Amino acid sequence: MLDSVRNRLQPHHGHLGGKSYFKIGIALFFYLSFFLLAFQSIGTQATSFAYVFIAYISWFYGIRSGIFAVLFCAIFTVATFGTTPHAQIVIGVILFIFVCLAVGFVSRLYVKLNNTEILLRQEHEKSEMILRNIFPKTIVERLKNGEVLIADKYLDTTILFSDLVGFTHLTKVMPPHDLINLLNKVITGFDQLSEKLGIEKIKTIGDAYLVVSGLPDVNSNHAPAIVQMALEMQKFIAEFNRAENTNLQIRIGIHSGAVIGGIIGPKKFTFDLWGDTVNFASRLESTGVPGKIQVSQATYELVKNAFQFEAGEPFEMKGHGLVQTYFLVIT
Repeated sequence: MLDSVRNRLQPHHGHLGGKSYFKIGIALFFYLSFFLLAFQSIGTQATSFAYVFIAYISWFYGIRSGIFAVLFCAIFTVATFGTTPHAQIVIGVILFIFVCLAVGFVSRLYVKLNNTEILLRQEHEKSEMILRNIFPKTIVERLKNGEVLIADKYLDTTILFSDLVGFTHLTKVMPPHDLINLLNKVITGFDQLSEKLGIEKIKTIGDAYLVVSGLPDVNSNHAPAIVQMALEMQKFIAEFNRAENTNLQIRIGIHSGAVIGGIIGPKKFTFDLWGDTVNFASRLESTGVPGKIQVSQATYELVKNAFQFEAGEPFEMKGHGLVQTYFLVIT
């Protein structure tokens, strides 16, 4: 309701168009109509309608247009009240000018304040967008509420690490602009997938990509969501290769478990994850096979009835001994 009123009262300073001239004509018609109707009964007091007309023009169309309204009303007043004492007419014209200048000044100030408010709102929206792109939504709200050190433990999550195979070689043979343009297209595609599936992107480290499901909002389907994300990523890379005539491959490692998520540091801080689950997923990616998705036993147990897997060869992992992993069958 308030915004509707403000929009109707919004001045239109600057170049006048056909619509503006039409509105001025309507205002002039009403001014003359009310003046002539009232003149017979209230005499010189009918000039009150001139103040309203001048104020209207000065407010909506600025002081310059208001001056033309003053000139018209002054000429019309002199022509109508030619027998009125000269001093009274002069005072009336002075009041016309005062109304024009006062209302026009306030209108100009209103426009400046309104433009400043719009700019501030736009800057606020930009800041909000930047925050939302850096942090999860709930973390943004906590930061805005004054929390400085944020650290939470999330018991049920699934982590996905991916890495572009041979990217280091590409940095040596591709021009920088072409390389970053290619990487940007890939990461943008992954970001769109994570947003579609409701998965939280944590960060990119070079060509590595880290996402998680199950935090900051609890998600009982965190493991299936991440596995589906992995399948979609492989499908995206295949389509990207056909469209861009490239031969990219990614390795993906997935593990489920508890993590700590939070924000530390006073500068350039980001929402990050810590814990053995993160390290385990990273090692599954680095020990994986290009073009395949390697998952841990923990993740396998959560999704084995929903997806098809092939058992991998057990291998020694630092800090964990002999581990059994599984490769997701990509159909």
